[in-house]
Amino acid sequence: MSTGSITSELGVTRGDLLPKGGDQPDRTQIPIDSKLRFLETSTGTPLLHVAVTGLTPPGGFIAKTEYWSRLAPIKSRAITLASFGFTNRPGAPDYPKEFRDWLVGGSVLSTDQEASGQQWTQGIYQPTSPASALYWAVDPDGPIGRRIGLLVELGSAGELRNAIWYKMERPQNGLIFQRTPSKVSFAQLFVGDTPSIDPRDIDPQSAWYYYHGVMRPA
Repeated sequence: MSTGSITSELGVTRGDLLPKGGDQPDRTQIPIDSKLRFLETSTGTPLLHVAVTGLTPPGGFIAKTEYWSRLAPIKSRAITLASFGFTNRPGAPDYPKEFRDWLVGGSVLSTDQEASGQQWTQGIYQPTSPASALYWAVDPDGPIGRRIGLLVELGSAGELRNAIWYKMERPQNGLIFQRTPSKVSFAQLFVGDTPSIDPRDIDPQSAWYYYHGVMRPA
């Protein structure tokens, strides 16, 4: 595996993004009532905003659903995932506006938020999109040496079509993160100078598992 100089920049900042008193996750991919931002690491340009509903979604949104707002094409060799809790709790007067404002500016896809361990498949996912890229990071769940993968399926203009998560072991409860970090640094996977979408190039000894949700226009 070769990732060039960006390998030394990979890191994880641990934290709990759930606001105090909020709903607790239950077999969820990304914690409910939370929001994420994917950035181009070198420039800080926002690429994706993700908002996740809980049991009390704003009007026009579905409970326990991830909404992915595509703000810019994904063409970077390094991306950073940052997580936040909503300032306003679900049901508060300003919560619907805060939720909608987080998604403004991009075309939005939605996907189911809940998953079980049985929905993680051992093997290698075969993309069906015009382009794709595999990013890897230190797995916040540890132990030392464990990695996580994020395969993005892209359209011809670099727009997100789907996201597939990889873990080196099947999470029995279906969670991508057992405790969601506040920040994770991802690097695109290369073998020499050639991009790779095979997680075995991250770790050839691991029995990789992937979760393939279905994204649809919101």
